Amino acid sequence: MSLLLSKAIGKAGLRTVILITLPFPPNLSPLYNYFVDYLGIDYGSKFIGLAWSSDDLKVVVPLKALRVRSTEQVLKDLQKIVNERSCDAFVIGLPIHADGTEGQRVKEVKYFAERLKQHFNLKIYFQDERFSTQAACTLTGMNNSSLRHAKTQKEKGIVDSTAATVILEEWMRK
Repeated sequence: MSLLLSKAIGKAGLRTVILITLPFPPNLSPLYNYFVDYLGIDYGSKFIGLAWSSDDLKVVVPLKALRVRSTEQVLKDLQKIVNERSCDAFVIGLPIHADGTEGQRVKEVKYFAERLKQHFNLKIYFQDERFSTQAACTLTGMNNSSLRHAKTQKEKGIVDSTAATVILEEWMRK
């Protein structure tokens, strides 16, 4: 909210203009805290694929995947990203089996999500990630067998972040 104060001075019509900018009070601004920034996560034991989006943009941007060395290092790296991107919530892919059952990987993801909740105190949403890696392989021009034999760690990280992009796009369509 801005107030513009002006005052005409003298016969020459010279003006003094003072612009005062005040923050919108939460109850007056219809857009205050309306848009949410999300960090999409494709959790893996070697790489964590990342993607970012905001309600107002409606575009999902893949970010560089994190190499998993330790949970503490991942949390530290995520803290930088959350601060840089002003993230309000996480959208985490849930690796449900094709038949709809939950396996060991779901437990690992939920444990990781609990660590995120404790560390960041941000909202966490889960998105069924069935076939997201297959979609990511198609989008990047790799197939699952070439992914297993990828020559560089970068190639694997690109697929993981592309999978995170697919997960976040699916969630934002809801």
